[in-house]
Amino acid sequence: MPNKTAADSPAEELEKLKQLNTFLQRRSIALTPQELKVLYYAIQRRTNADIATALEVSIATVKTHKNNLISKLGVAGKDGFHKFLLEMAHYRL
Repeated sequence: MPNKTAADSPAEELEKLKQLNTFLQRRSIALTPQELKVLYYAIQRRTNADIATALEVSIATVKTHKNNLISKLGVAGKDGFHKFLLEMAHYRL
């Protein structure tokens, strides 16, 4: 079961994805739609397996997207990525 505190409707999820994308674009960070979704779910503290199920991809694909995110976000490896996720969680996405 996903690690969500409350289920978002598809419309709410779409709005939050748009907000996250706008936030990143203002910082000159361009993500693919799949990377954006992986980041969104990771901010919600979902596991790789949960993300893979939600996106109907393999866990390996989720890991690849996360590695791409680390590079595009300019964070220092997995630790930097986790710190970024914690900071983003304060935006209530």
